[in-house]
Amino acid sequence: MTHQFRSTRPDVRTIKTFDVPSIQENKSKKGQRYFYHNTPDLGVLRMSIWFSAGIKEQVKPMQTAGAMELLLAGGCGNTEKDIIQYIEHLGASVSTDYSLIGTVLNIRCSNLVATDVLRWVEKHIHGAEYPLNEFENYIPVKMASLERKMQTPSYWSDRIARESYFGKSTLMGKFADLEDLENLKREDLVAFHEKHLQLGKSMLFVSGDCSTQLLNELLDIHDQYFIEPFTLEIPEEEILGEVSDSIIKYSVKNTSQASMVLLKHIGEIDEITQYRLTLLNMVLGGYFGSRLMQELREKQGLTYGISSYFRPSLKGRSWLISGEMNSENAELALTKTIEIMNQLKTDLISEEELEKAKRFFSGQFRSGFDGPFSAAAKCQQTILRNHSSMYYQNTLEAIWNTTPEDLKTLANNVLADKSFIKVISGDV
Repeated sequence: MTHQFRSTRPDVRTIKTFDVPSIQENKSKKGQRYFYHNTPDLGVLRMSIWFSAGIKEQVKPMQTAGAMELLLAGGCGNTEKDIIQYIEHLGASVSTDYSLIGTVLNIRCSNLVATDVLRWVEKHIHGAEYPLNEFENYIPVKMASLERKMQTPSYWSDRIARESYFGKSTLMGKFADLEDLENLKREDLVAFHEKHLQLGKSMLFVSGDCSTQLLNELLDIHDQYFIEPFTLEIPEEEILGEVSDSIIKYSVKNTSQASMVLLKHIGEIDEITQYRLTLLNMVLGGYFGSRLMQELREKQGLTYGISSYFRPSLKGRSWLISGEMNSENAELALTKTIEIMNQLKTDLISEEELEKAKRFFSGQFRSGFDGPFSAAAKCQQTILRNHSSMYYQNTLEAIWNTTPEDLKTLANNVLADKSFIKVISGDV
């Protein structure tokens, strides 16, 4: 039955071109940068307040996280309960996020209440007080969360790989420990807020059902609270560690499992190389049909799951291969992973395998533009990664023009196993 079902599955349409929406930022009457994408007749919109300050600006571990996660915990005479209840009363929702490069507060709401929600939220961003009782409740919760993570092999394989490759003192290699949370003070969050968030360099992203009139009202509100022009300065990555042939092993108590990570940093590269590198990663371990998944998981049963992917860093990206397995299979899984990496350097990928990867990537790329809020996310990535104005428009053509010879040449430049840190953690 399974074979019959698979043999009669419908043909998948090949996506080679489609109209990529315009990804272009604008400037308000006061010269502030913003992004706007209108999807009429939807009734809802999303507003993102993006600050250029992130983990790179903190002077203590977890300072950025605390400042963002307690941003609406109280202020302007209102408690956290007051602030959130009014947002929910308007049928809106808010969330915060932070990264190495920046921080963001996202709002989703009806366009009928957008001005009320934005005015309320930005008022309380500006007037955030970080009440002591909320801070004292926050620290034990974060400590408990970190303690749980520190009991897992996957946490330690990632951490040891980054610490060993970049160096423990660098932005890319520095991790918070429990004592860092114990030593974090409310005053540290207040200081970060006052310097980076209260009048911070921020950019407003508006997407969804938003008329030009509503947009202008939102920009006027935003300009009242945030007057500094948005600029984004991204430092160079520091790489202080040394890569060797040896496998770094880290023992984790009370587990029979293991986690494997291979990591290397890839700096700034031209856009053609970015397209090809994306496709090479797809073939290696970027989807279920990839070589790592098919060989190590499906055929040999060595892992529960394994994949390769890129993690944004500062001006470049980290390339990771990670998998979870029974500890008995860990070293064999690593050996087989390196064999697959080397095969991509010596043997041409078949046209059939490459076609399958291109089809999958094209569908994934196309779906990345689905929904009324996708264009704003793409604009953020354009700014963060310094993409050219035609980056997304050129992507599919570049992917479909990539040949097996192109990927073999690239693999020989970037897939040397000696250039990857190799870590196994768990029952080792």
